[in-house]
Amino acid sequence: MIVTCTNCNAGYTVDEQKFTQNRMRVKCRGCGTAFIVEKPVTDYERVEYSEEISVKPEQKRKNSIRFGLFPRTTVLMLIISLVPVGLFFGVMYYETGKRVRNDTQNLMLEATSGYLNHIDEWVDKNRRVLQTASRLISIQQPDRFEQTAVLETIQGQYPWMYLVFITDANGMNTVRSDGKSLTDYSDRAYFKDIKAGSSFSWQTLIGKTSKKPALVMAVPIVSHGEITGVLAAAMTTETISQSVAKWRKGKTGFAFLVDEKNKVIAHPMKGFVLEEKNLADHPVFALSAGHASGFGKFTNGAGEPTIASFKKNSLGWNLVLRQEKREAYDMLTRLQRYFLIFFLVTIVVVATIAWVSAKAVSRPILEMTDATTRMSMGDLDVRMNIRSTTEIGMLAESIGRMQTSLAYAMKRLKRN
Repeated sequence: MIVTCTNCNAGYTVDEQKFTQNRMRVKCRGCGTAFIVEKPVTDYERVEYSEEISVKPEQKRKNSIRFGLFPRTTVLMLIISLVPVGLFFGVMYYETGKRVRNDTQNLMLEATSGYLNHIDEWVDKNRRVLQTASRLISIQQPDRFEQTAVLETIQGQYPWMYLVFITDANGMNTVRSDGKSLTDYSDRAYFKDIKAGSSFSWQTLIGKTSKKPALVMAVPIVSHGEITGVLAAAMTTETISQSVAKWRKGKTGFAFLVDEKNKVIAHPMKGFVLEEKNLADHPVFALSAGHASGFGKFTNGAGEPTIASFKKNSLGWNLVLRQEKREAYDMLTRLQRYFLIFFLVTIVVVATIAWVSAKAVSRPILEMTDATTRMSMGDLDVRMNIRSTTEIGMLAESIGRMQTSLAYAMKRLKRN
Protein backbone atom coordinates (compact mmCIF):
# COMPACT_ATOMS: atom_id res chain seq x y z
CA MET A 1 0.00 0.00 0.00
CA ILE A 2 1.01 3.64 -0.50
CA VAL A 3 1.37 5.91 2.53
CA THR A 4 2.20 9.62 2.69
CA CYS A 5 4.11 11.60 5.29
CA THR A 6 1.82 14.10 7.02
CA ASN A 7 4.60 16.68 7.15
CA CYS A 8 6.56 16.61 3.86
CA ASN A 9 4.09 14.60 1.74
CA ALA A 10 6.76 12.07 0.78
CA GLY A 11 5.25 8.81 -0.50
CA TYR A 12 6.28 5.34 0.66
CA THR A 13 5.29 1.78 -0.10
CA VAL A 14 4.43 -0.31 2.97
CA ASP A 15 4.02 -4.07 2.90
CA GLU A 16 0.53 -4.86 4.26
CA GLN A 17 1.77 -8.13 5.73
CA LYS A 18 3.87 -6.20 8.26
CA PHE A 19 0.70 -4.99 10.02
CA THR A 20 0.27 -6.92 13.28
CA GLN A 21 -2.52 -4.65 14.42
CA ASN A 22 -4.98 -2.34 12.76
CA ARG A 23 -2.56 0.55 13.14
CA MET A 24 1.22 0.88 12.71
CA ARG A 25 3.65 3.67 13.56
CA VAL A 26 5.77 4.80 10.57
CA LYS A 27 8.73 7.22 10.54
CA CYS A 28 9.47 9.38 7.47
CA ARG A 29 13.00 8.87 6.17
CA GLY A 30 13.01 12.38 4.73
CA CYS A 31 11.99 14.69 7.57
CA GLY A 32 11.91 12.22 10.49
CA THR A 33 8.23 12.82 11.29
CA ALA A 34 6.42 9.88 12.87
CA PHE A 35 2.84 9.19 11.82
CA ILE A 36 0.24 6.47 12.21
CA VAL A 37 -0.84 4.25 9.31
CA GLU A 38 -4.04 2.22 9.44
CA LYS A 39 -4.20 -1.30 8.06
CA PRO A 40 -6.29 -1.49 4.86
CA VAL A 41 -9.53 -3.49 5.11
CA THR A 42 -11.92 -4.92 2.61
CA ASP A 43 -14.93 -5.11 4.89
CA TYR A 44 -16.16 -1.57 4.51
CA GLU A 45 -19.14 -2.10 6.81
CA ARG A 46 -16.83 -2.61 9.80
CA VAL A 47 -14.10 -0.10 8.90
CA GLU A 48 -13.44 2.86 11.20
CA TYR A 49 -12.04 6.05 9.64
CA SER A 50 -9.71 8.32 11.47
CA GLU A 51 -9.80 12.01 10.76
CA GLU A 52 -6.10 12.24 11.64
CA ILE A 53 -5.04 10.00 8.76
CA SER A 54 -4.98 11.99 5.52
CA VAL A 55 -4.71 10.39 2.12
CA LYS A 56 -2.12 12.03 -0.12
CA PRO A 57 -1.10 11.18 -3.67
CA GLU A 58 2.08 9.25 -4.28
CA GLN A 59 4.87 11.12 -6.08
CA LYS A 60 4.64 10.62 -9.85
CA ARG A 61 6.62 7.66 -11.07
CA LYS A 62 7.96 7.44 -14.52
CA ASN A 63 6.79 4.35 -16.30
CA SER A 64 9.43 2.84 -18.50
CA ILE A 65 7.67 2.39 -21.85
CA ARG A 66 10.06 1.23 -24.49
CA PHE A 67 7.85 1.71 -27.50
CA GLY A 68 4.69 3.49 -26.54
CA LEU A 69 1.62 4.78 -28.30
CA PHE A 70 3.20 7.99 -29.55
CA PRO A 71 6.17 6.42 -31.41
CA ARG A 72 3.99 3.57 -32.64
CA THR A 73 1.40 5.95 -34.03
CA THR A 74 4.13 8.08 -35.63
CA VAL A 75 5.82 5.08 -37.26
CA LEU A 76 2.49 3.65 -38.43
CA MET A 77 1.47 6.94 -40.04
CA LEU A 78 4.88 7.25 -41.71
CA ILE A 79 4.61 3.75 -43.13
CA ILE A 80 1.05 4.27 -44.36
CA SER A 81 1.95 7.61 -45.96
CA LEU A 82 5.45 7.01 -47.29
CA VAL A 83 5.14 3.49 -48.70
CA PRO A 84 2.70 4.47 -51.49
CA VAL A 85 4.54 7.76 -52.03
CA GLY A 86 7.85 5.91 -52.21
CA LEU A 87 6.44 3.39 -54.67
CA PHE A 88 5.07 6.23 -56.78
CA PHE A 89 8.39 8.05 -56.87
CA GLY A 90 10.24 4.79 -57.53
CA VAL A 91 8.03 3.96 -60.50
CA MET A 92 8.28 7.52 -61.84
CA TYR A 93 12.06 7.48 -61.38
CA TYR A 94 12.37 4.20 -63.29
CA GLU A 95 9.88 5.07 -66.03
CA THR A 96 11.38 8.52 -66.59
CA GLY A 97 14.86 7.05 -66.92
CA LYS A 98 13.62 4.37 -69.30
CA ARG A 99 11.71 6.87 -71.44
CA VAL A 100 14.56 9.38 -71.67
CA ARG A 101 17.02 6.64 -72.64
CA ASN A 102 14.64 5.28 -75.28
CA ASP A 103 13.92 8.76 -76.64
CA THR A 104 17.63 9.58 -76.84
CA GLN A 105 18.34 6.30 -78.61
CA ASN A 106 15.47 6.73 -81.05
CA LEU A 107 16.41 10.32 -81.85
CA MET A 108 20.01 9.36 -82.59
CA LEU A 109 18.94 6.41 -84.73
CA GLU A 110 16.47 8.59 -86.65
CA ALA A 111 19.10 11.27 -87.17
CA THR A 112 21.58 8.65 -88.40
CA SER A 113 19.03 7.22 -90.84
CA GLY A 114 18.04 10.69 -92.02
CA TYR A 115 21.59 11.77 -92.77
CA LEU A 116 22.46 8.47 -94.42
CA ASN A 117 19.33 8.59 -96.57
CA HIS A 118 20.40 12.06 -97.73
CA ILE A 119 23.85 10.69 -98.61
CA ASP A 120 22.34 7.69 -100.41
CA GLU A 121 20.08 9.96 -102.44
CA TRP A 122 23.05 12.09 -103.42
CA VAL A 123 25.07 9.03 -104.44
CA ASP A 124 22.15 7.48 -106.29
CA LYS A 125 21.48 10.69 -108.20
CA ASN A 126 25.06 10.84 -109.48
CA ARG A 127 25.09 7.15 -110.33
CA ARG A 128 21.88 7.38 -112.35
CA VAL A 129 23.28 10.33 -114.31
CA LEU A 130 26.35 8.33 -115.27
CA GLN A 131 24.37 5.20 -116.10
CA THR A 132 21.97 7.21 -118.29
CA ALA A 133 24.82 8.99 -120.07
CA SER A 134 26.69 5.71 -120.68
CA ARG A 135 23.74 4.47 -122.77
CA LEU A 136 23.80 7.49 -125.11
CA ILE A 137 24.88 6.77 -128.68
CA SER A 138 27.18 9.79 -128.61
CA ILE A 139 29.06 8.23 -125.68
CA GLN A 140 29.18 4.70 -127.08
CA GLN A 141 30.53 5.88 -130.47
CA PRO A 142 34.15 7.03 -130.47
CA ASP A 143 33.38 10.60 -131.53
CA ARG A 144 35.48 12.79 -129.26
CA PHE A 145 33.62 15.98 -130.19
CA GLU A 146 30.21 14.61 -129.25
CA GLN A 147 31.56 12.83 -126.19
CA THR A 148 33.19 16.04 -124.95
CA ALA A 149 29.92 17.95 -125.40
CA VAL A 150 28.04 15.41 -123.30
CA LEU A 151 30.70 15.42 -120.56
CA GLU A 152 30.72 19.23 -120.39
CA THR A 153 26.93 19.28 -120.20
CA ILE A 154 26.98 16.84 -117.28
CA GLN A 155 29.61 18.89 -115.47
CA GLY A 156 27.61 22.08 -116.04
CA GLN A 157 24.43 20.57 -114.56
CA TYR A 158 26.25 19.01 -111.61
CA PRO A 159 28.82 21.63 -110.48
CA TRP A 160 30.25 19.44 -107.71
CA MET A 161 31.62 17.18 -110.50
CA TYR A 162 34.94 18.85 -111.20
CA LEU A 163 35.90 16.20 -113.77
CA VAL A 164 33.91 13.88 -116.04
CA PHE A 165 35.95 11.57 -118.26
CA ILE A 166 35.99 8.46 -120.44
CA THR A 167 38.59 5.75 -120.69
CA ASP A 168 38.98 3.04 -123.27
CA ALA A 169 38.86 -0.66 -122.49
CA ASN A 170 42.51 -0.51 -121.36
CA GLY A 171 42.05 2.33 -118.89
CA MET A 172 43.60 5.07 -121.01
CA ASN A 173 41.80 8.38 -120.76
CA THR A 174 40.34 9.36 -124.15
CA VAL A 175 38.04 12.30 -123.33
CA ARG A 176 37.72 14.63 -120.34
CA SER A 177 35.55 17.63 -119.51
CA ASP A 178 38.26 19.93 -118.14
CA GLY A 179 40.38 19.97 -121.29
CA LYS A 180 43.55 18.91 -119.48
CA SER A 181 46.05 16.31 -120.66
CA LEU A 182 44.92 12.71 -120.89
CA THR A 183 45.89 10.31 -118.08
CA ASP A 184 46.25 6.57 -117.69
CA TYR A 185 43.66 5.33 -115.13
CA SER A 186 44.27 1.62 -115.59
CA ASP A 187 45.67 1.29 -112.04
CA ARG A 188 42.59 2.77 -110.37
CA ALA A 189 40.48 0.47 -108.23
CA TYR A 190 37.22 1.58 -109.80
CA PHE A 191 38.52 0.77 -113.31
CA LYS A 192 39.64 -2.68 -112.19
CA ASP A 193 36.20 -3.33 -110.67
CA ILE A 194 34.45 -2.40 -113.92
CA LYS A 195 36.82 -4.62 -115.93
CA ALA A 196 36.02 -7.44 -113.53
CA GLY A 197 32.32 -7.13 -114.41
CA SER A 198 30.88 -4.68 -111.87
CA SER A 199 28.05 -2.48 -113.09
CA PHE A 200 29.04 0.30 -110.73
CA SER A 201 32.17 1.15 -108.78
CA TRP A 202 33.55 3.98 -106.68
CA GLN A 203 36.63 5.13 -104.86
CA THR A 204 37.20 7.80 -102.21
CA LEU A 205 40.42 9.80 -102.47
CA ILE A 206 42.00 13.22 -102.29
CA GLY A 207 41.54 14.67 -105.74
CA LYS A 208 44.78 15.56 -107.53
CA THR A 209 42.93 18.27 -109.40
CA SER A 210 40.77 19.72 -106.59
CA LYS A 211 43.11 18.89 -103.65
CA LYS A 212 39.95 18.12 -101.68
CA PRO A 213 38.27 14.95 -100.45
CA ALA A 214 36.68 13.44 -103.50
CA LEU A 215 34.62 10.55 -104.71
CA VAL A 216 35.05 8.93 -108.12
CA MET A 217 32.08 7.01 -109.53
CA ALA A 218 32.38 4.81 -112.60
CA VAL A 219 30.06 2.82 -114.84
CA PRO A 220 30.87 0.65 -117.87
CA ILE A 221 30.26 1.75 -121.46
CA VAL A 222 28.81 -1.27 -123.18
CA SER A 223 28.49 -1.65 -126.94
CA HIS A 224 27.17 -4.81 -128.59
CA GLY A 225 27.45 -6.67 -125.29
CA GLU A 226 31.11 -5.81 -124.73
CA ILE A 227 32.73 -3.29 -122.39
CA THR A 228 34.34 -0.73 -124.67
CA GLY A 229 35.23 1.79 -122.02
CA VAL A 230 34.44 3.42 -118.68
CA LEU A 231 32.50 6.59 -117.96
CA ALA A 232 33.56 8.17 -114.66
CA ALA A 233 33.05 11.37 -112.70
CA ALA A 234 35.23 12.83 -109.95
CA MET A 235 33.30 14.97 -107.51
CA THR A 236 33.97 16.74 -104.26
CA THR A 237 32.23 15.37 -101.20
CA GLU A 238 31.90 18.77 -99.56
CA THR A 239 28.13 18.65 -99.85
CA ILE A 240 27.85 15.51 -97.75
CA SER A 241 30.95 16.24 -95.66
CA GLN A 242 29.66 19.59 -94.48
CA SER A 243 26.19 18.28 -93.66
CA VAL A 244 27.69 15.47 -91.58
CA ALA A 245 30.42 17.57 -89.97
CA LYS A 246 27.93 20.27 -88.98
CA TRP A 247 25.85 17.88 -86.89
CA ARG A 248 26.45 18.76 -83.27
CA LYS A 249 24.68 17.92 -80.06
CA GLY A 250 25.87 19.66 -76.95
CA LYS A 251 29.61 19.92 -76.42
CA THR A 252 30.57 16.29 -77.03
CA GLY A 253 28.12 15.10 -79.70
CA PHE A 254 29.28 14.93 -83.32
CA ALA A 255 29.01 12.74 -86.42
CA PHE A 256 31.52 11.23 -88.83
CA LEU A 257 31.39 9.16 -92.00
CA VAL A 258 33.86 6.52 -93.16
CA ASP A 259 33.98 4.52 -96.36
CA GLU A 260 33.94 0.75 -96.74
CA LYS A 261 37.63 0.64 -95.75
CA ASN A 262 37.02 2.80 -92.64
CA LYS A 263 38.77 5.80 -94.21
CA VAL A 264 37.29 9.13 -93.14
CA ILE A 265 35.01 10.83 -95.66
CA ALA A 266 33.46 13.39 -93.30
CA HIS A 267 34.57 14.46 -89.83
CA PRO A 268 34.52 17.65 -87.72
CA MET A 269 38.32 17.50 -87.67
CA LYS A 270 39.34 18.48 -91.20
CA GLY A 271 42.78 16.97 -90.72
CA PHE A 272 41.21 13.51 -90.50
CA VAL A 273 39.48 14.10 -93.83
CA LEU A 274 42.52 15.46 -95.67
CA GLU A 275 44.77 12.60 -94.59
CA GLU A 276 42.00 10.03 -95.11
CA LYS A 277 42.57 8.79 -91.60
CA ASN A 278 41.73 5.16 -91.04
CA LEU A 279 39.45 4.68 -88.03
CA ALA A 280 39.34 0.89 -88.13
CA ASP A 281 40.51 0.76 -84.51
CA HIS A 282 37.77 3.08 -83.28
CA PRO A 283 35.82 1.26 -80.49
CA VAL A 284 32.47 2.04 -82.11
CA PHE A 285 33.28 -0.33 -84.98
CA ALA A 286 33.53 -3.21 -82.52
CA LEU A 287 29.82 -2.55 -81.90
CA SER A 288 28.91 -2.27 -85.57
CA ALA A 289 30.79 -5.37 -86.71
CA GLY A 290 28.32 -7.63 -88.47
CA HIS A 291 25.45 -5.18 -88.10
CA ALA A 292 23.95 -2.86 -90.70
CA SER A 293 22.70 -0.48 -88.02
CA GLY A 294 22.39 -0.25 -84.29
CA PHE A 295 22.99 1.56 -81.03
CA GLY A 296 25.54 0.89 -78.35
CA LYS A 297 27.94 2.14 -75.70
CA PHE A 298 31.72 2.33 -75.62
CA THR A 299 34.47 4.13 -73.75
CA ASN A 300 36.20 6.93 -75.62
CA GLY A 301 39.88 7.83 -75.51
CA ALA A 302 39.36 10.04 -72.44
CA GLY A 303 37.80 7.15 -70.53
CA GLU A 304 34.29 8.63 -70.70
CA PRO A 305 31.30 6.32 -71.31
CA THR A 306 29.90 7.24 -74.72
CA ILE A 307 26.76 6.28 -76.63
CA ALA A 308 26.64 5.97 -80.40
CA SER A 309 24.26 5.11 -83.22
CA PHE A 310 25.58 3.77 -86.53
CA LYS A 311 24.29 2.68 -89.91
CA LYS A 312 25.80 1.41 -93.15
CA ASN A 313 24.57 2.18 -96.65
CA SER A 314 24.68 0.11 -99.82
CA LEU A 315 28.26 1.28 -100.54
CA GLY A 316 29.48 -0.02 -97.21
CA TRP A 317 29.95 3.48 -95.80
CA ASN A 318 29.34 3.80 -92.08
CA LEU A 319 27.77 6.90 -90.53
CA VAL A 320 28.28 7.30 -86.78
CA LEU A 321 26.64 9.72 -84.36
CA ARG A 322 28.19 9.73 -80.91
CA GLN A 323 27.97 11.68 -77.65
CA GLU A 324 29.29 11.25 -74.14
CA LYS A 325 26.74 9.46 -71.98
CA ARG A 326 27.01 12.01 -69.18
CA GLU A 327 25.94 14.85 -71.46
CA ALA A 328 23.42 12.83 -73.48
CA TYR A 329 21.52 11.91 -70.31
CA ASP A 330 21.99 15.26 -68.57
CA MET A 331 18.25 15.94 -68.68
CA LEU A 332 17.60 12.54 -67.09
CA THR A 333 20.11 13.29 -64.33
CA ARG A 334 18.44 16.63 -63.60
CA LEU A 335 14.95 15.10 -63.62
CA GLN A 336 16.02 12.35 -61.26
CA ARG A 337 17.67 14.93 -58.99
CA TYR A 338 14.40 16.92 -58.89
CA PHE A 339 12.47 13.74 -58.10
CA LEU A 340 14.85 12.92 -55.26
CA ILE A 341 14.65 16.43 -53.78
CA PHE A 342 10.85 16.41 -54.03
CA PHE A 343 10.73 12.99 -52.39
CA LEU A 344 12.94 14.15 -49.50
CA VAL A 345 10.76 17.23 -49.03
CA THR A 346 7.71 14.96 -49.04
CA ILE A 347 9.31 12.79 -46.35
CA VAL A 348 9.94 15.83 -44.15
CA VAL A 349 6.37 17.13 -44.62
CA VAL A 350 4.79 13.72 -44.01
CA ALA A 351 7.01 13.10 -40.97
CA THR A 352 6.02 16.48 -39.50
CA ILE A 353 2.31 15.83 -40.08
CA ALA A 354 2.67 12.33 -38.63
CA TRP A 355 4.44 13.67 -35.53
CA VAL A 356 1.82 16.36 -34.91
CA SER A 357 -1.06 13.92 -35.51
CA ALA A 358 0.44 11.24 -33.27
CA LYS A 359 1.03 13.84 -30.59
CA ALA A 360 -2.60 14.93 -30.83
CA VAL A 361 -3.74 11.31 -30.42
CA SER A 362 -1.39 10.27 -27.61
CA ARG A 363 -1.48 13.47 -25.50
CA PRO A 364 -5.07 13.08 -24.18
CA ILE A 365 -4.49 9.36 -23.57
CA LEU A 366 -1.38 10.10 -21.51
CA GLU A 367 -3.27 12.85 -19.66
CA MET A 368 -6.14 10.46 -18.83
CA THR A 369 -3.63 7.81 -17.75
CA ASP A 370 -1.97 10.28 -15.37
CA ALA A 371 -5.36 11.41 -14.03
CA THR A 372 -6.58 7.87 -13.32
CA THR A 373 -3.27 7.02 -11.64
CA ARG A 374 -3.61 10.03 -9.32
CA MET A 375 -7.27 9.14 -8.60
CA SER A 376 -6.22 5.59 -7.72
CA MET A 377 -3.97 7.13 -5.02
CA GLY A 378 -6.81 9.18 -3.61
CA ASP A 379 -6.43 12.50 -5.40
CA LEU A 380 -10.00 13.11 -6.50
CA ASP A 381 -9.49 16.77 -7.30
CA VAL A 382 -7.46 16.19 -10.49
CA ARG A 383 -8.76 17.96 -13.57
CA MET A 384 -8.39 16.92 -17.22
CA ASN A 385 -8.22 19.58 -19.96
CA ILE A 386 -9.52 17.46 -22.82
CA ARG A 387 -11.88 19.05 -25.32
CA SER A 388 -12.81 16.57 -27.98
CA THR A 389 -15.98 15.29 -29.64
CA THR A 390 -14.37 11.98 -30.61
CA GLU A 391 -14.27 8.66 -28.74
CA ILE A 392 -11.37 10.05 -26.68
CA GLY A 393 -13.60 12.91 -25.53
CA MET A 394 -16.32 10.42 -24.58
CA LEU A 395 -13.77 8.41 -22.57
CA ALA A 396 -12.59 11.57 -20.79
CA GLU A 397 -16.21 12.40 -19.87
CA SER A 398 -16.72 8.87 -18.51
CA ILE A 399 -13.59 9.16 -16.36
CA GLY A 400 -14.84 12.53 -15.13
CA ARG A 401 -18.21 11.02 -14.14
CA MET A 402 -16.38 8.17 -12.40
CA GLN A 403 -14.27 10.74 -10.53
CA THR A 404 -17.41 12.56 -9.34
CA SER A 405 -19.02 9.30 -8.22
CA LEU A 406 -15.93 8.31 -6.24
CA ALA A 407 -15.81 11.71 -4.55
CA TYR A 408 -19.47 11.43 -3.46
CA ALA A 409 -18.89 7.88 -2.26
CA MET A 410 -15.90 8.96 -0.16
CA LYS A 411 -17.89 11.77 1.45
CA ARG A 412 -20.76 9.44 2.34
CA LEU A 413 -18.32 6.96 3.87
CA LYS A 414 -16.73 9.71 5.95
CA ARG A 415 -20.12 10.93 7.21
CA ASN A 416 -21.09 7.44 8.21
